[in-house]
Amino acid sequence: MHDASETLSALRVMRRSVDGLVTVLVDGTGAMIDLELEPDLSRTSVRHLEAAIVATASEAATEALRQRARILEQMQSSLSGT
Repeated sequence: MHDASETLSALRVMRRSVDGLVTVLVDGTGAMIDLELEPDLSRTSVRHLEAAIVATASEAATEALRQRARILEQMQSSLSGT
């Protein structure tokens, strides 16, 4: 159980936007813990950048929660002996 707890604490998911302008890092709860933007955004509209941040963060959070659920299922299975 301690290993599962450590695994959950260490869980991180990184996603990069399709256009490569945005990189998001989330923790195991799906909370954004880092955001990187490409240095040259001069040709990018604010609306496009906003959409890229939201979409990329959403993808990362969805994956983090999927991985978290899998870890918790494994932990529950090992506790119940099945």
